[in-house]
Amino acid sequence: MKLNHINLYSHDTEADRAMFEQYFGLRTLVVRGMKMAIMQDNDGLVLIVNHFDNKLEGFDYPRQFDILHIGFIQKSREDVDALYESLSADGWEVQAPRNAHGAWSFYFRAKGGYFIEVTTLTPVRPEEAYQGNQQ
Repeated sequence: MKLNHINLYSHDTEADRAMFEQYFGLRTLVVRGMKMAIMQDNDGLVLIVNHFDNKLEGFDYPRQFDILHIGFIQKSREDVDALYESLSADGWEVQAPRNAHGAWSFYFRAKGGYFIEVTTLTPVRPEEAYQGNQQ
């Protein structure tokens, strides 16, 4: 099974679309005004950012969108630092990279209101590896 798409609620779909293109290499497939942008990465993952307030009616969806985040794994600590420097130089409010969970990472808030994590691969210790439902 392969994850094939992510749909995020965004307060600013155009700003988020531009950020994902500029910093993360996604390409835009579809833009529907200020309500939706559909993008894709080189592995076929589709990322959708939408601002459909009317779609929230009838859903028990958290109103505090700040808890949402997506992550981009970088090959090295130097790659994380380079992306941090690029975002910082362009005026983004970005946390300084730090060690977290055995990885080198930082977070920043997208214009859409959710967070983006940029990180190296988090190592999994053998005792942490999922072994199925062992009761």
